[in-house]
Amino acid sequence: MLLLQPPHPPLRLLSDHALLIEAETKTHLLAADLHLGKSAAFRAHGLPVPEGDTARDLARLSKLILDHRPDHLVIAGDLFHAASGFTGELLETFLKFTAEILIPFTLVMGNHDRKIKTLPPHLHQPAHLDLDTIRIIHNPEDASPAHFNICGHIHPILRIPDGKNTSLRLPCFHLRGNRLTLPAFGSFTGGHIIKPQDSDRFFLSHQGKVIEVPKPLLSRG
Repeated sequence: MLLLQPPHPPLRLLSDHALLIEAETKTHLLAADLHLGKSAAFRAHGLPVPEGDTARDLARLSKLILDHRPDHLVIAGDLFHAASGFTGELLETFLKFTAEILIPFTLVMGNHDRKIKTLPPHLHQPAHLDLDTIRIIHNPEDASPAHFNICGHIHPILRIPDGKNTSLRLPCFHLRGNRLTLPAFGSFTGGHIIKPQDSDRFFLSHQGKVIEVPKPLLSRG
């Protein structure tokens, strides 16, 4: 866990690709881009993709809730992947999850979520969510200049060379200006390699902790 201090309130980056927003009266657990049902969508199109990613990712989210006891769960978009993967089995699994966590749940709508016409009606589904001076959005292009923005959508990956012709490609938290982009929480997702700018900061999970990437490593990329 690593403390990051925007204007207010503080954020705690978690090694399992999520974060805690520690407001004065409530703690909010935030993740982005689960893409539940993605493997089912692939199978619906004839690709022999193994099952299990949805159950694993919801179990990870449940463990974070159990470990940190937040008052509120927020997903910064793309909770679900596609209508073709939004099966009755997925809906049943998801409804069981929401019944068991016993805290309010907000889905900030993502581009994939908007394509599904039968989202669970009990989900709070705003286009963005303001928590004090923090605005939670899905697409970085929707960032507000008047807020510190937290978003998803990009699935940021940092490329770090580790040899003459080899490199590591690691999911990361990416801070640029007043915008923090979360790594994708879903285990069955791709990613977009970020080309570092001078003022960028990157944070990676390493051995159960979150560490900031030293600037010399960024310049090698």
